[in-house]
Amino acid sequence: MIFSRRIVSKLFPIVFTLGGVLLGGVGLAYLLAGEIYDYQDSVDGVHLPQVDAVVCLAGGRGRIGAAGDLWYRYWELSRTPLKEAGPVPVPGTPPVFYISGMGPQSNYGVFARQLRRGVKEVIHPEQVVLETESTNTESNARWLARYAYAHRWERVLLITSSYHMKRARYLFERVLKEMAPSPDRVVAVETFSVYQDPFDPEEWREGLHGTRVTLTEYFKWIYYRYGWGLPKP
Repeated sequence: MIFSRRIVSKLFPIVFTLGGVLLGGVGLAYLLAGEIYDYQDSVDGVHLPQVDAVVCLAGGRGRIGAAGDLWYRYWELSRTPLKEAGPVPVPGTPPVFYISGMGPQSNYGVFARQLRRGVKEVIHPEQVVLETESTNTESNARWLARYAYAHRWERVLLITSSYHMKRARYLFERVLKEMAPSPDRVVAVETFSVYQDPFDPEEWREGLHGTRVTLTEYFKWIYYRYGWGLPKP
């Protein structure tokens, strides 16, 4: 009994200190986590840049539907006369619709059910790439880089949720630079964020869901931006 009390007396200060550090870290993260929303998209949804592909990161609610609507805008522009069809890589041809991380059980039917009716009526399977191998944001980027450089793409439009965009853009730009065949052939990344979550980015602390999503994403952002970074392949 005396031996146990001695152990407890020695361990208690250590456990107390570690607990304090942990609580302090979580508290600091709670104050700083809003940093993940501190970025500016390069695309506003109206003025569309010339891109080879609309790249949507699957997994978030409403992402594919919103990306489909944006792809539809490119399709509409591809129907305009040659002199007006600036934002498309080839007049008459909309960008590729690339879905990243759909999951191994997914197929075109699963994808199409997430599009609104008007998009489904004009899009064709040969205009869509369903990438089903990647399981996280880093592997999303690596699979996209392989495909993009194999098809000599120059610019892509990345679409994901607002809470995810800052880390996603950082990873995609870094991976595309790392995997580029030469320094002058790095694929450029435009961004367009989807606001489909049941909380406002400016009011994420007001609900449990917003707090959980934001803190989780913040810790991931810190890891990739300031921690070990990207492991070598």
